[in-house]
Amino acid sequence: MYNCIVIDDELLARQRISSFISKQKDWRIIGEASAFAEAQALISKHQPDVCFMDINIIGGNGIELAKHLGKTIACHWVFTTACNDYAIDAFDMAATDYLLKPFDNSRLANVLRKIEKPPLRNKSEYKTLLAVKSVSSVEFVNVNELIWIKGSANYVELHFADRMVLHRKTLTDLETQLDPKRFARVHRSAIVKIDRVNSLSSELGRFSLLHMSNGNEVRISESHKASLFELLGLEN
Repeated sequence: MYNCIVIDDELLARQRISSFISKQKDWRIIGEASAFAEAQALISKHQPDVCFMDINIIGGNGIELAKHLGKTIACHWVFTTACNDYAIDAFDMAATDYLLKPFDNSRLANVLRKIEKPPLRNKSEYKTLLAVKSVSSVEFVNVNELIWIKGSANYVELHFADRMVLHRKTLTDLETQLDPKRFARVHRSAIVKIDRVNSLSSELGRFSLLHMSNGNEVRISESHKASLFELLGLEN
């Protein structure tokens, strides 16, 4: 299930987006807000998978709010606005999309599909090495040695057998560069390498934890469970 929050200072705009999303399978609205402070509190509390954000909101700017919260919250930011002046700023912070008002429901539907299933590449286009930059050097890490990846705002944590490396890339961007037959998104903030999953365990009768080959545990979200189980050859 993809949990969404809608931020817009116009009631009708919020209602229109919320109404459309609420009718989609595996999507739900968990909150709405019209003002900066209210939106900040709502997003911080619920940490949604997706936030539909107007830019001109009461008491502040949606881009600035997303930049601030994006330091600690892994979320798809979708800007919905009548102003095209901030498009470069939005994509600089790795926004998922930028919808110019007025937009129709087909445009909204495309955003949902993009989030559900990133576009596939030819096998030759998938990364085998990642160039990880630091202040004084660039390290090339082997994708085959990855065990799992944790998203953290504009960075990801690359977890290996005996170490973790920070890489300046969003989880969504990196996901499009990895072979989906070998790597699976299992949570809004986690990707795992399928052949490095040792076992699964359950909580309250539901499989919800992956035990990785390096000893780490990675939580599975309900919205990603079906696709993961298909890759693992399990029934959901």
